[in-house]
Amino acid sequence: RGRERDDRSRVVAMLRHVATAAMRRLATPGGSGVRAFAGHNARWRAAFSSEGEGQDGESAADASTSESSVQDSAAEGADAAVDAAAEPAADAPSTSDDARAGDADGDVAPGVRFTGDKYESIELKAETPDGDDVKMTAVRPLIPADESLMEKDGWLYDMTEQGHTVHNNPNIRNAHLSDRTKTQMYMMHLRDPKTWDVARLAEQYKIRQQRVMAILALKKLQQQHLNEGKDTFPHLEAAWEEIHGSEDRGSGERHVRIVPELPKFQVVHANTSPEELDAILPKYESPEAKAEKEERVLIRKFRDNLAYNTRETAPSLNRRGRIRRPHARPPGGWGLMVVPMVESNSKKTHARAKREGWRVEADAPYVAYPDGTKREANEDEKVMFARRRSRPFRKIV
Repeated sequence: RGRERDDRSRVVAMLRHVATAAMRRLATPGGSGVRAFAGHNARWRAAFSSEGEGQDGESAADASTSESSVQDSAAEGADAAVDAAAEPAADAPSTSDDARAGDADGDVAPGVRFTGDKYESIELKAETPDGDDVKMTAVRPLIPADESLMEKDGWLYDMTEQGHTVHNNPNIRNAHLSDRTKTQMYMMHLRDPKTWDVARLAEQYKIRQQRVMAILALKKLQQQHLNEGKDTFPHLEAAWEEIHGSEDRGSGERHVRIVPELPKFQVVHANTSPEELDAILPKYESPEAKAEKEERVLIRKFRDNLAYNTRETAPSLNRRGRIRRPHARPPGGWGLMVVPMVESNSKKTHARAKREGWRVEADAPYVAYPDGTKREANEDEKVMFARRRSRPFRKIV
C-alpha cells in the first residue's frame, strides 16, 4: 500500500507539472500554445492569424508562431486625460496629460500580430486622506473590438420582463467594464472613501455592489503587485477588451426575484371593516421589496466572504489546509482548541432550565498548551467558530 501511495503521488505530481507548463505556454503571447486557438472559430482566427495564407495552406501566423516569439513591452505610462465618457464626477481623481501606445517588440513576420500587442497606457493619480500619492496605469486597446466576431452561441432564458436573448443581452455590459473604468473607481475610492463608498460607486456606474467590492479588491491586489515589482501582464487585459469589447458604464443590473405564488385565502366575517381586514390579512410584499431584502443579505454574505478570502479578517488562520500544508511547529509544542460540552442536552434538561430560569450552555472554548497553561480564544479563532456555525438561510431562487 505504501508503494501504491508513492506511485500515485508521483503521477499526480507529474500531471500537475505538465498542466502548469501548458498553462504557462498558453499565457505567453509568443508561446506555441497560441497556435491551438488559431483555428478555433472566427473570433480567434481574426485575433491570432494574418491576412495572407502560407504556401502549405496554413496562415502566416500558424507558420511563424513556432519560429518567432513576441515580447510585449511595458507601455510607457505618460500622462493622458480621461475623456468625458469615463469621467463620472467633477471631483474625480486627476489624470495625466498625454498617452503613448505600447507597441510589441521582437522579430515578427510581416502581417502577423497578436491580440493585445497594441494598447494605450493612461496614468491615473489619487491622494489618500493620509496624504499618500497613489499612481496606477490603466490600459486601453488601440484596435477596437469587432462586434461581428464576438461570440453569440449559447443559451439564455430570461425570466424577467426584460425579455433578453443571447443576441440581445445588454446585461453583459456589466461584466465588460474597461480597465480604465475599474482603475478610476479604485482611485476615487482611495481619494475619498466616505463619499465614494461601495454603494455610491455602484449607483454611479450602474452595477451591483458585489461587483464593485470585487473590483476594488482586485485593484488593491494589483497595486500591491506593482509596489513589489511584479508583472501585471497589461497586454492580457488589452487582449480581453479587444476581443470582447469594453464598457464605461453598466446597464443598471439588479437582483430580481420572480417566484410563482398562490393566493392565500382567509375566512372572515362578512361585516368585517377595512381596518379589521388590514389587521387580520397578511401584509402584501411586492417582488421588488422581496428582492431588495434578499439583496441586502447577499451583499452582507459577499462582504464577509470577501474579507475572509482576502485575509482582512482572521489573517492568522491557515487557509491552505492543515494536513497537506500545516504551519511550522511552534516552540514548546502545539496548543489544542478545547470546546467544552454541556453535561446533559436532553429535552428534560432544557425544560427544567426553562422552568427554573437558567440556560443550558457550555463554557467558552479555550486553547490548552502542553505546559498546562490555557488562554481564551482570540478574535481570529472566534471568526473560525462563527464560520463553522450553521445559520438558517432561506434559499434564493
